[in-house]
Amino acid sequence: MGRTTPICDLKLYNMSITILKKGVRSQLSLSPSGPRIVRTRELAVKNRFISVLQSVILSGALITGAAAQEASGPYLAARQAAIAHDYGFAVEYFSRALVQSPLDVALIEQTMSAFLAVGDVSEAQMLAKALSSVPNSNKLSEILLLTQSFKAENYKAALAQLESTSVVGAAVDDLLKGWALMGLGRVRDALKSFDTASKEQGMRSFGLYQKALAFSLVGDFESAEAIFSVKEQTLMAVPFRTSLARAQILVQLDRSADAINFLSDLYGEDAGQEVRAMIAQLQAGAAVDFDVVRSGSEGAGEVLFFLALALQNGEGNDGLLLYTRLASYLAPNNVNALLLSAKLLEGLGNYGLAIEAYDAVPRSHPAFVSAELGRAQALSKIDKLEMGIEVLAQLAESFPNVRQVHEALGEFLRQDSQYERAIGSYDIAIDMIDHSRPKHWYIHYVRGTAHDRLGNWELGLSDFDRALALSPNQFQVLNYVGYSLVERGERLKEALSMIERAVLAQPKAGYIIDSLGWVQFRLGYYKRAIVNMERAVELMATDPVVNNHLGDVYWAVGRKTEARFQWLRALSFVTEAIGSEDINPIRMQLKLDIGLDAVLAREGAPPLKMADGN
Repeated sequence: MGRTTPICDLKLYNMSITILKKGVRSQLSLSPSGPRIVRTRELAVKNRFISVLQSVILSGALITGAAAQEASGPYLAARQAAIAHDYGFAVEYFSRALVQSPLDVALIEQTMSAFLAVGDVSEAQMLAKALSSVPNSNKLSEILLLTQSFKAENYKAALAQLESTSVVGAAVDDLLKGWALMGLGRVRDALKSFDTASKEQGMRSFGLYQKALAFSLVGDFESAEAIFSVKEQTLMAVPFRTSLARAQILVQLDRSADAINFLSDLYGEDAGQEVRAMIAQLQAGAAVDFDVVRSGSEGAGEVLFFLALALQNGEGNDGLLLYTRLASYLAPNNVNALLLSAKLLEGLGNYGLAIEAYDAVPRSHPAFVSAELGRAQALSKIDKLEMGIEVLAQLAESFPNVRQVHEALGEFLRQDSQYERAIGSYDIAIDMIDHSRPKHWYIHYVRGTAHDRLGNWELGLSDFDRALALSPNQFQVLNYVGYSLVERGERLKEALSMIERAVLAQPKAGYIIDSLGWVQFRLGYYKRAIVNMERAVELMATDPVVNNHLGDVYWAVGRKTEARFQWLRALSFVTEAIGSEDINPIRMQLKLDIGLDAVLAREGAPPLKMADGN
């Protein structure tokens, strides 16, 4: 069965019973006001687990092999759940597997990771304790035990662990040592540790930021601001968190006006609700304390949070999630860590846990708006678009002066085909733009599409013109307007020019190449149209609109068998998700029955005619 390691006490037994008493099955019931979490556990599983542990704990051995797991149905279910990032189910089934193999080291490690992923740090730490007697235990268990020491403000134990082994990596270990030393009141030694970390490649700004926070923790705001004010420093890698810290530092130096100017210059009219709230607070003369870091424990949490941010482009989201969960555990007031957990969960496709994380942001916190925007987006991902609309509608009522809320509500309403309401939200958002810039092209574009869907083409065209005036080479606008003009039979040469520009910008976008082929078809350039239509079908093989267009082009050049084949393919790809304005199955069937020429004659449309010089 593999090597064994003695158990010196009943910690595994007690840990397992504690886990079972607490329960681990989470069922999410969603509502606009937030999720309701109901935790349950089958009594039979609990009794079985306790009974097994009572009999096997006397053997005094942890099994380092995995033979017991491989035969376990719950283990296989847990593994599948973990691979799918369904951590709630993973926790449940790993726990069930522990009933069958309660002393299996590999199983304990995987269960520990699943508990941490769902945010249950205390249970993960219990499992880490059970592994403490295993030689060469995995790094996660060491990090969990380290954070437990930090949380208990047992800085001597944290420092001893960091000095005896590398927990995260040399540079990050030095930052964590710095915060353990700060907790012990050894400020000079802590600053040296931060300096040591800063000397490592790629760690300079990271280490200096931690050092500035350390100065602030002991009230030396002058030294902290001296770090921020050096122009060569690149401390704004994480804009809000670092800008919040600097603004708070400036206030402590009686430089509130400088703090306001700093935030205003940095964010301008794009400032989020958190920044706006702080500026308003400062303008009102309200007291603002420094609270980014209030202890050595919270400092360690800041390190783990920034570590997750720094590794976003180089490590899987599931690994980063473990850091953000621990950051929130060590620094509960760091709402940005909670929001990052939610975003990582969205990226992993676990929208239920993402919604739970977003919902944990208090309504009184300035980040509440960002959290609700994220929650609405997560709801839309699980086909709860109407619920997302309700969330955003309530948010717009509570925060009428936040442009991003109205813009997001407009997007959701447009996706739900509520075009008139969407236009109303877009109108509010556009009216709140003080100075139009190139990036504002998009809101004019989407409002234009909503006008078009309501049959108000001229109003839509006005928005499209405005979008192109702000950003002349936006391929989405060029393609939409060009294709619409083709469908309307208007300004075809201009439409061709616009779509050609869009293709230059996006040469591998099948839907744009389809537009180019379609306008060429409508202009009678059939041979050119075939080349582009066939290319579009290569890129979008199952798209009914593209296949339908290719069928029409084939018919125009006499390849009627191939045309009917393409129309049949197009019909086979039609689903309820394809809007009636995009594809007409009845018309396609009629083309199959009587041919395109006869359909055009019935519709009173001009007959097919190849252009001169085609």
